[in-house]
Amino acid sequence: MTSTETTATISIGIADDDPLVRRTLTGLLSGTGQVHVAWTAKDGQEALELIRSPDTPPVQALLLDVQMPRTDGLVLTQILHKEVPDLAVLILTAFATDSVMEKAMAAGVRGVVAKDDDIGSLVGAIQQAVAGNFVMSPTSSAVVAEHLRPDGAHSTSHSSPSSPGKSQQHASAALPSGVTLTAREQEILALLAESLTNKQIARRLTLSQATVKAHVSAIIAKLGVRDRVGAVVYALNNHLL
Repeated sequence: MTSTETTATISIGIADDDPLVRRTLTGLLSGTGQVHVAWTAKDGQEALELIRSPDTPPVQALLLDVQMPRTDGLVLTQILHKEVPDLAVLILTAFATDSVMEKAMAAGVRGVVAKDDDIGSLVGAIQQAVAGNFVMSPTSSAVVAEHLRPDGAHSTSHSSPSSPGKSQQHASAALPSGVTLTAREQEILALLAESLTNKQIARRLTLSQATVKAHVSAIIAKLGVRDRVGAVVYALNNHLL
């Protein structure tokens, strides 16, 4: 384990099997004055031991690499989601694929960020996650947005007049029996997949935050999931949008 002495707004831990990544992230994040790297770990098992130890400085967030020896980031996330549910866990990956993000969200992460994101985006993601929001970096959000599109939606050269109806039929078939989403609920679900907060969605759609909150609650209830993250996971699994 390595420690830093800088005191900053948010205290975090970093787990990555690459020592260069650990040193670089520690230096860059600490240099912002907004994040304090309390400790680093070389793999998921060491990170788990540190979190469980009463002698380890407590952290508000944890940056985890996906692929690590002994205990990888996704397995560790599942454990921490049960043992330390208030800890904001963010997956740090060099390959922000849709499958990785789907598994990460199902495991209970608070955010997914890419190693090639700039330090400002990373700090913002940490702040949002600690505030209780689910967040994806710009790189990760772009992958999810592409994954959520119906087959062929990204291409206009071969579209046909019947494609919108087919997309609606496909979405209806993917929903639980007897459930339909309104146009507004589908719109908000798409924005949830972009990791926007209720406030940001309200501003985007020119609605009140209370109205957005009501729509989000309706979506969660209709899909039979526990929270907004579950709604995004459901959309990923069923290609709703």
